[in-house]
Amino acid sequence: MKIAIGEEVRKRAKLPHDLYMTNMFLLNIPMVAATLAYTIGGNPVLVWAVLGALLCSLGVIGYIRWRAGRIDPAGDWFTAVHWRLSARRGNLLLIGYLATGLIIGLGVLVGSASADPNMRTILLTIFTRIGIVPGLVLILVTTILEGQAMHLVNNGIVPRRLAERHPPPPGTEILDEASE
Repeated sequence: MKIAIGEEVRKRAKLPHDLYMTNMFLLNIPMVAATLAYTIGGNPVLVWAVLGALLCSLGVIGYIRWRAGRIDPAGDWFTAVHWRLSARRGNLLLIGYLATGLIIGLGVLVGSASADPNMRTILLTIFTRIGIVPGLVLILVTTILEGQAMHLVNNGIVPRRLAERHPPPPGTEILDEASE
């Protein structure tokens, strides 16, 4: 659904997507690289770097979710819908974090049952590399989706499913009902 919006509304609606993309490029992608580097070199400083990046990323996602719940759709419907869209992408990323954490945790558990320290290292390396895959895939997918969302904001478009779930208030100037 294409909406008539001004430049000020467009800037406000871009903010959640900008935050999300910054989170991806400054925190999430380096976090994956640091996790892989840890399995190669075993430097414990990298564990703290990964945990710090994870906590900061969770903070950004939490902020986006918090703002999505606070914006009054009656006041600025277009912006509110785009905050909610970005929050939904954050939910997908949380699923990736959870899957990665479960697989790596399973590797730690299985590795701790081994008496041989070399086998523990091998198992942790294998499970870490397998565990990174769902997180990395969801990082890449949500980054692509957020890039598309930036395009939607630039064109004043709200995805049809979101517009059906959160209908525009009366008086909203709809330019094209079928756009998406």
